[in-house]
Amino acid sequence: MATRLLAPVRSWEARRAIRAARRRADAELLGTRLPSPRLAWRVDELLAEKNRIDLGRSLAGAVHAADERLLPSASPFDRGAIRECRAQFLELAAHLCDLDRPATARGVLLAERLLVDGNGPLYGRGGTPLLRREIDRAKAALDGAAD
Repeated sequence: MATRLLAPVRSWEARRAIRAARRRADAELLGTRLPSPRLAWRVDELLAEKNRIDLGRSLAGAVHAADERLLPSASPFDRGAIRECRAQFLELAAHLCDLDRPATARGVLLAERLLVDGNGPLYGRGGTPLLRREIDRAKAALDGAAD
């Protein structure tokens, strides 16, 4: 009986440990162009077809949400900056969704960070020039180019 009561706690602790491991792996992947073989599990997660397509769709969804013909939503996106960078956003999304084009884990991670970093340029921190620079950085990293 006690093991059933503790199962949710153990499950929660396991998920927390996995998230912490992902954060550490992501930090290491962002810090180098040549990831360590011990990070192969995270590279596989990032480059998985489903992850690439989901991320590309999310980027295209951000562009759609910023459309000036739509009423503002509860999303805290910097709609003006996204509209200014629409072409770059859609290029990045197309690269992610084109599974025949190679991509790097670092590039996928940088594209993901654009969407999930609440302090990033997508959410009104830095305006259009910073957003454009971060999109270009993610596109270059997807192609395997150095910063």
